[in-house]
Amino acid sequence: MTHQTVSGKIVYTTEQMGSRREFGREWFSLTHHEDGQRTLRARCEIEPDVVAPRSVLREVTYSTDSRYRPIDCYNRLHSNGKFLGAGWMRFTDTEIECESYSAVHGRLSQRIALMEPARSLGSHPLSCDVLHLPRFDHQRSEKIQRQPDVWMTSLEHDGCSGPLLAKIGLDIEYCGRETITVPAGTFASDHYRFLLAGTLEREHPTEDLWCMPDSYVLVKVTVGGYMAASFDLVEFEPWR
Repeated sequence: MTHQTVSGKIVYTTEQMGSRREFGREWFSLTHHEDGQRTLRARCEIEPDVVAPRSVLREVTYSTDSRYRPIDCYNRLHSNGKFLGAGWMRFTDTEIECESYSAVHGRLSQRIALMEPARSLGSHPLSCDVLHLPRFDHQRSEKIQRQPDVWMTSLEHDGCSGPLLAKIGLDIEYCGRETITVPAGTFASDHYRFLLAGTLEREHPTEDLWCMPDSYVLVKVTVGGYMAASFDLVEFEPWR
């Protein structure tokens, strides 16, 4: 077998109260398959009273093609220790379908026609946030590029709803190649920025992201504003 897998752990910290404290953690692995497809698996834990007054436990399996365009995704959520919802999404060049069940809405089915293939899906692990970044076209001269039709499984900042399909638009800024140090080590990283003003009903602060070039493995994310949060790679197992 010639597939390759990388894995790691991300720790979420905040300085909301004036001193840094941990409020969450995420374990992820990313597999590149022999046929070019890629599969991200992530388990995320968020403690209450930083992003929202609730706890979140999220489990995600998300697959893309070789261009990081979504193929399918399974997303399961618990909040405050109780089941919230689970959903499966499938993407073709012309349609997205979603089958979900939640404690709030019961069973729901969505079928959405596409004018062109979807280019990314936000399922809310931090390790998935960076998988929007292949949308940025480095052949163009613009350092800030508009990204319409960004599909999401939830419009909540902590991803704690649904899961259901929704669509937003955002701007991605490329800030350059940097070398940064996190608890897992020192990495050459591409620095991007999500410019999210006016994107969501509840204003989301600007999000800075650093990822390993070409592989889009997360190294670090920072979010300012009310979150005052940092999401750092603390454990890392290279491709094998």
